[in-house]
Amino acid sequence: MSDWTTTAARPHEMRLRLDSYPVIDAIQARYGDMDSNAHLNNLALESLHENARATMNRNLFADIYDVSTRRLRLVTSQNAVHFLAEVHWPGTIQTGAGVGRIGRTSFVASTGLFVDGNCVGVCDTVLVLLGDEGPVPIPDDRLAALESVRLGARR
Repeated sequence: MSDWTTTAARPHEMRLRLDSYPVIDAIQARYGDMDSNAHLNNLALESLHENARATMNRNLFADIYDVSTRRLRLVTSQNAVHFLAEVHWPGTIQTGAGVGRIGRTSFVASTGLFVDGNCVGVCDTVLVLLGDEGPVPIPDDRLAALESVRLGARR
């Protein structure tokens, strides 16, 4: 499969299709996220990307957000967001999430936001798996889970 993740000026064309993402959800735009131009501000849109990847990560790493039981944690190393169109309130935003790349101790969580079938933004976030002493290799069972939600994977 080709690499669909990017920090280039234009996202890969497959990133603009909701059916490229194996994990799909929907969320309502919030009135309080509007700016003075009557569209959702960029910080609000980034928080939707963050929620989409956190939801995917919770399913892939069951206890990663439970501070009382977790032995490993995910931290953000890099985040690249492409804002492609304005989003207005009220409205429903579909979120797509998947894994763009997998490394030894990290992976790229790739998300897209869609309104009425049109892509309004994409985001690629490098997440590093950490133990007490620093980065740790992703366990084999988690590698398989990450592979199952690669961009373009069939649901």
